[in-house]
Amino acid sequence: MNLNTLAAQEADYKSGSLPVALYPNAMRREADGKQTFFARPIIREHLSMDDIASDMVVAGVNNGMSREQIVSTWKNINCAVLDRVANSCSVDTGLCLCSTRISGTFATDSEAFSRERHGIDMAFRTNSYVRDKLAGLSVVIRQGNSVKPQISGVRDLESGSCEELTPGGFLEVTGSNLALLGKDEAVGLYFMNEDDPSMSVVLKAEKMGVNSPSRLACVVPATLAPGRYRLKVVTQFMHGRTQRKEPQSFTYDRSFSVTSA
Repeated sequence: MNLNTLAAQEADYKSGSLPVALYPNAMRREADGKQTFFARPIIREHLSMDDIASDMVVAGVNNGMSREQIVSTWKNINCAVLDRVANSCSVDTGLCLCSTRISGTFATDSEAFSRERHGIDMAFRTNSYVRDKLAGLSVVIRQGNSVKPQISGVRDLESGSCEELTPGGFLEVTGSNLALLGKDEAVGLYFMNEDDPSMSVVLKAEKMGVNSPSRLACVVPATLAPGRYRLKVVTQFMHGRTQRKEPQSFTYDRSFSVTSA
């Protein structure tokens, strides 16, 4: 985001409006060649169940339960929902419909499921209650900082999937301002384990097969443990070979599954 719009965005949050930044789409133009843009909500912070439980206590909607009791109950509910989903049920949580999802391709209509080629994950689909609530939001359009790195697409070339990563396979990341450039130790492409940050892996510029502003290509680290990962780019790239003093980072808003290492 542009620093000179920060104060306005703070006001947007306080007023209940949803701030959305528009960024140039490097992969798509109109038929007449005009530039198009894609939108991303400006995420103010990432919260946990502990944070939501604290909100409930402060708002007085905790029904006498402490923050710890709310979190404990929530975890038990999650376990019960997961048990049903794992037994091939679709569960409506009130916010979304949860069910199992199979990733990976099958060569024939009789091929057996393989842990090496296929994965099992949970799928989420919002229900009408959520869609109706979100439809009533007011949206404030902001101009995104075109110099900040942006990931618009990720594809695992080994499986052809946009939802899973294959350790040892090839990965393609597309977007804008992605080139890994700069001497800061933080510069790199991060594979961040959502459950255990200590299992995260970072690849430096020298590990990139392609290292350009619009595209990164590399081998997925063979050391990735099974789990869910998010991708983050940290770079000092500005334009050409020009570097900014401080590194900029961008974390992709989708997560990916690794089923085997």
